[in-house]
Amino acid sequence: MIILATVIQLYSQNDTPKEMTGWICTSACVSKNTSHASCDSPCAAKDKSGEAVFVDDNGKISKISNPEIVKGKMGKKVKGKGKMNKDNDSMWLFSIYG
Repeated sequence: MIILATVIQLYSQNDTPKEMTGWICTSACVSKNTSHASCDSPCAAKDKSGEAVFVDDNGKISKISNPEIVKGKMGKKVKGKGKMNKDNDSMWLFSIYG
């Protein structure tokens, strides 16, 4: 039981929320080149198809697990606080501002 509690504690420490800066985009409006992704903001502001994604300043794309938090932010650069889900390259956003 002590080992299980220690493993859970270590796992939760490694998965702390982080400050991030990037673009809120729909997956249909993400452009990719060999090593970098970017959001076509005019497309994202109009296009309602595709999943909500976060494209960070380094060009990494992460699916947003709670898309209701980004409603009205499509195509905009934002700062936010979130936690990555390493199992499926998605993130849970706690707050968005900017």
